[in-house]
Amino acid sequence: MIRLILAVAFAIFTAVLGAFLALNPGRASFEFLGTETEMPFVLAAGGIIVFAFLMVVLWWAIYMAWSSPDKLRNFVTRRRREQGYDALEKALIASAAGDGETAVRQAARADALLDRPALSRLLAARAAEAAGNIDGAQAHYEALLEDGRTRVMARRGLAQLAHERGDHNATAEHAQDAFNRAKGARWAFDALFDAQIAQGRWEEALDTLNEAERRKQLPPDRILRRRAVIMTAAAIKLEDEQPERARDLAEAATRAAPDFAPAATLAARLLTAGRRFKKASDVLEASWSAAPHPVTARAYRELRKSDTRSKRQERLKTLADLQPEHRESRLIRAEIALDEGESSTAEGLLKPLLDDGAPSARLCALAARLARLKDEDEQARRWMTRAAHASVEADWSDMDEDGRPFPYTDDDWKRMVYVFGDEARLIHPRHERYEIAAEAVPETALLEAPRVKPASGGVTPGSGTQYFEAPRQPDDPGIESGDDDELNGEDAGRAA
Repeated sequence: MIRLILAVAFAIFTAVLGAFLALNPGRASFEFLGTETEMPFVLAAGGIIVFAFLMVVLWWAIYMAWSSPDKLRNFVTRRRREQGYDALEKALIASAAGDGETAVRQAARADALLDRPALSRLLAARAAEAAGNIDGAQAHYEALLEDGRTRVMARRGLAQLAHERGDHNATAEHAQDAFNRAKGARWAFDALFDAQIAQGRWEEALDTLNEAERRKQLPPDRILRRRAVIMTAAAIKLEDEQPERARDLAEAATRAAPDFAPAATLAARLLTAGRRFKKASDVLEASWSAAPHPVTARAYRELRKSDTRSKRQERLKTLADLQPEHRESRLIRAEIALDEGESSTAEGLLKPLLDDGAPSARLCALAARLARLKDEDEQARRWMTRAAHASVEADWSDMDEDGRPFPYTDDDWKRMVYVFGDEARLIHPRHERYEIAAEAVPETALLEAPRVKPASGGVTPGSGTQYFEAPRQPDDPGIESGDDDELNGEDAGRAA
């Protein structure tokens, strides 16, 4: 619309100007180099306009002739750059798709078209990885170490290659350099921490975790749980050589994560070794309050070896009262009631647990003990049969050869760093590997064989011991009647 208005305005202006010149004719005279010329004004004005136009065209031609080499050079450069970026795009797409041959070919083309050595080397390294040329990728990443701008990037590539071939030392070396240089590189922390854990370097992993906490690279709860596992594993390693250091680490682990039962039981054992029973009791009670666990209850029961059975049961009752509605607390009180012969109390504690879904083998075994206590032998056998087919809980009474709970291997502790540290879940590796399946329901050993009434006359002379007679099988199973008649006939003939 604006262009239309301007065109109309220009047409009107031209018409007015033409009319003005037509109504006001005049003449123009020029004198140049001694020559005088006179002509109509309109013709002189047209000549000036044409002359100006020609001068503009001339200057444009001169300018184009002067600047054409630079423009041609810029055009070629721009075209080359566009082709290089196109090759770069194709190389990246092929590398991400795993097409190594195409990635290598396009990377070489991009390197020839683009004057960006860092970008070209990175692209060549990625293309070599996609093509499976690990040695070539290693060489390209090492070349990138020379440039300070690409050093951290090169360290990441080298760390990844080292991790893939299982070289934890090289992974830690590259990740450590990147971790020190780039404060915000989360991958450097993960690679360094994982390599240290894989090597069992607990103290160094703890330092790395503390630095990550300062940089806020992990949530605080995950930091605390990982720290608790690492401190516990380190304390176990130092328990024999440096018991004081091991005790300090175990206590620090319980403060970091009170619900981590291995740390609490280890700290309690080390504290009782130094006869600090009150401190050990406080540690176990704090752990039970945070997350009741069967091993915590056993450690609390065995806190003082000199205590009588009744004192140990009273101590367990006190512990169960800290979390009265928890499943483990109810099971503890039920086991104590069964030991004391209080069938009604045990039944009141077990019935809600038995009614809550399918009972486990542990609950079935306790129900069998309860039925046996009530002289319900048939019901006890039924519960024992159910226990044999029910789901099996982890047997936390399993210990190592020294009588210590949580008999984890080094690999189990390394796994625990992530399972408990990231998921807040406690594992039982031997139970998962079915190493103790035969002991899954140890309570059944407490059940007596069902009593059966003896047969008449079933007393062994001179001993007073009862025995049971099974029905005696016939010596001769007999023959059919037809054969019997034939046999009788033959006997009669011989007799005659």
